[in-house]
Amino acid sequence: MSDRIHSLLIAHSQKVTLAVHALKSSTEAWQRGDREELERLVGELCSLEEEADAIRRRVATELSRADLPHWQTELFRRLAHQTDDVADTAQRAGSFLMIIADLLLPPEYKADVVKMASLDQAAMSRLAEAIHCLGEPSERRIEHAERISELERSVDDIEFKIQGQASELNLDTWSTIVFWRLVLTISRVADHVEDAADELLAYEGKL
Repeated sequence: MSDRIHSLLIAHSQKVTLAVHALKSSTEAWQRGDREELERLVGELCSLEEEADAIRRRVATELSRADLPHWQTELFRRLAHQTDDVADTAQRAGSFLMIIADLLLPPEYKADVVKMASLDQAAMSRLAEAIHCLGEPSERRIEHAERISELERSVDDIEFKIQGQASELNLDTWSTIVFWRLVLTISRVADHVEDAADELLAYEGKL
């Protein structure tokens, strides 16, 4: 594996990790009702997503020039794409937070959203670690991938819990739709992290 490509994959995963951290911080500002801080953090999130996208394009350029086996080129291309989807989805979640910034919700629902975003952050941090140790023995990558799957299931559990309590929400139709889009989008962040980890597992015997 090219050191240059590995360095770019690491830089990309670190930028995406920062984006997911910004999403988590955004949910906390939303929970507090701090609209000014929410706007600042969502703006930061958007900037981080753009920076991550720029690094992803650099990965694609380097892969087009590198003399790597086809399977490895395709693996790294898909890995960068799946990881970039994490940042894209986090940005969309931030947009939904802005739309419902002033929506009155029971505190426990906001707490659940913050917990989901915190689990997203933990999962993305694990993925970044797995990418960092691409050139090392497989044990650590497999451990990170297994933990990511556990975290993704925890996010799903909270999503299903909120769904089970949906009848208790006294919201108009528009607010209900946007709130559910927020919940589903934050859940999808963890799904994309797991998808990227699965790419590593699919080729674990060759790395």
